[in-house]
Amino acid sequence: MGLLGFGAAQLAAIGAIALVAFVVRGVSGFGSAMVGIGGLSLLLPPQQVVPAFLALELLTTAHLLPGVWRQIDWQSLRWVIGGCLLATPLGLTLLAGLDAGTMRLLVSLCLLGIATLMLSGLAARLTPKQTPGPLGALAVGAVSGALNGAVGISGPPAIVFYFATTAVATSRATLIAYFLFTDVWALALAGGAGLLTEAALPLITVALPFSLAGIWLGQRLYLRLSDDQMRRLVWTLLAVLGAVGLAQSLHRMLTP
Repeated sequence: MGLLGFGAAQLAAIGAIALVAFVVRGVSGFGSAMVGIGGLSLLLPPQQVVPAFLALELLTTAHLLPGVWRQIDWQSLRWVIGGCLLATPLGLTLLAGLDAGTMRLLVSLCLLGIATLMLSGLAARLTPKQTPGPLGALAVGAVSGALNGAVGISGPPAIVFYFATTAVATSRATLIAYFLFTDVWALALAGGAGLLTEAALPLITVALPFSLAGIWLGQRLYLRLSDDQMRRLVWTLLAVLGAVGLAQSLHRMLTP
């Protein structure tokens, strides 16, 4: 066996997946988990991948945060996070009483539908003019928290909310801070569940240089995009996320 227990092919695949995942994160402020966890889970056990990837996201976000600190909309973010914290127990209650597969299917359909509408031209008619109000931010946080507790999906409501109502630079910066919070929380929960073990360290060690390189490249690409190009990229990423989620949900439902 090669470096840190990984063969040459595995090392190449881990590096490529981490690089692409964090280029996406560096450009948009989100999306790295979709690429990274999805891709790495094809190579390694999810119990090893998920905590390692959460740690990678924390380390790379710490690298991103100083550059966007002044652009973060702290006023709305505190309401989004507050709503998320309050509603997560509700989501856990829903998890006990509802079919998680059906809920994931509905979330994916909604996400795909919203992204398709935005790509069709609706986004061009939405001109962000003011900071989202407390009630709207609290409601988005509550939906995010409920979905997080029920099916482990907290990002899409916040992504749609910010990019549909707020300037691009502010949206990206605020989402970077939001996902830092969700990563810290998820890591704490993983630690409490006994999932943070030494098995994650080799993967972190191998993937970290590629992750930092991806963040650096993503930041450079972001600076080259206009606001319209950035929004179109975001809605395209969400459409892909919805389509992948829909395919996975249908596969689970149809597979005996």
